[in-house]
Amino acid sequence: MRYVSTRSAAEQVDFATVVLSGVAADGGLYVPQRLPCFSPQEIANWSTLDYPELAFRVLSPFVGDSLPEADFKALLHRAYSGFGHRAVAPLRQIDRNEWLLELFHGPSGSAKDFAARLQAQLVSYFLQRRQRRGVLVGASNGDTGLAAIDAFKDCPQTQVLVFYPQNAVPEQQGRQLQAAHHPGLWRFAVQGSFDDCQTLVSRLLRQWPLPEHEAIGFNSSNWVGVMAQLVLYFHAVLQLGGGQRPIGFSVPAASFAEVYAGYIVQKMGLPITQMIVATNSNDALHQLFLKNRYSRGQARQSLSPAMDLSLFANLERLVWELYGQDPQAVAALMRGFEDSGEMSLNNEAWLQARMIIDSYSVSDEETGKEIVSLYRDTGYVIDPHAATGVLAARLYRRSLVAPMVTLGEIAPAKSARLLGELGIPGVVPPAVVAPSTQQWQTLAADDFAALLHSLKAL
Repeated sequence: MRYVSTRSAAEQVDFATVVLSGVAADGGLYVPQRLPCFSPQEIANWSTLDYPELAFRVLSPFVGDSLPEADFKALLHRAYSGFGHRAVAPLRQIDRNEWLLELFHGPSGSAKDFAARLQAQLVSYFLQRRQRRGVLVGASNGDTGLAAIDAFKDCPQTQVLVFYPQNAVPEQQGRQLQAAHHPGLWRFAVQGSFDDCQTLVSRLLRQWPLPEHEAIGFNSSNWVGVMAQLVLYFHAVLQLGGGQRPIGFSVPAASFAEVYAGYIVQKMGLPITQMIVATNSNDALHQLFLKNRYSRGQARQSLSPAMDLSLFANLERLVWELYGQDPQAVAALMRGFEDSGEMSLNNEAWLQARMIIDSYSVSDEETGKEIVSLYRDTGYVIDPHAATGVLAARLYRRSLVAPMVTLGEIAPAKSARLLGELGIPGVVPPAVVAPSTQQWQTLAADDFAALLHSLKAL
């Protein structure tokens, strides 16, 4: 399998290069030249496989001959061994033909563990083989950074740089982030929003000042972050219909990687008939799919803080698909967005997206009511991010016959205080240990020079 940039087809790279990367040299994101396609019978034959073996079948075409089969299988078993449920991602029925896919049984209590643990295994493997060192760079409003720190803590060839908004990380995740430990961890508290952190990371990866270290993105701008999500969809579809039954998904938009992954797995052979993008009041994605207007905005704090953002790196990969994999068109569109902060798709591309994607913006009031209603009716507790997806699924599902699955991305325990205020009993927050004394510093959102100066100490 060869990979190209969303902004240029001139350079082709192998899987190992993609793993040890942040962004492509031209500023685009790496994508596979072609997607593998599986037959309905082939997919149905995977129904009895455990999660690591299913991951091997789904992901092997993307890896190609970059590592031996036996090594890849061992790597996958190590990646998924740290999850606290034997199914890795169990399904819970919450209503007639409505399900929640629990993605929070990993070490950080969030869906970010799927990408982080897979990436840590792959990065460690290729760094050792190339005898190189790497620096993992990424933005986080809590869970992404926690997952990366935990996953890479036993990878001695790496250092981890986490950028997070100083005043916009939830209290629980903020304490965990301050207490986390990695032998080479650097924390940057950015005086700005999560979008500001994303912008700093993107600029740093494009202007990487340390050639003796590989610069590797731990956000889903790195292709591994998308790869990990592909398996989730195969896993859910196989559990609910053996790969033969049409299914819809509702995705709380804490990350666009899950949406993009859902869009391409139906091209790979899964019978997915609808994707619902659920946002909170930070509704940039909802405005794109509703009105074909996407704009960078000022993030507002909400009950679902992991969704308090307006910049989504993987939107560029979706645009690449919608524009017929035309890198020149994508480059022009993304340059225009970077200059103006606004973007609209051409009508053909927008209508193509709308054939499968719907969206809904959920208010804080609706979020709280959905949590309480589901607990009252079923005794099942969900966090506010999942609540946005569950409500959007109920309101906008196109079929009552096809199962509807909402991605449950964050453990309810991380919202224990809010759930207590809503009258949900017995939710205990994770234990918090003492803050770490490792390197951290405050950084102005627009002070890129100060960041480069700090990196001289790496």
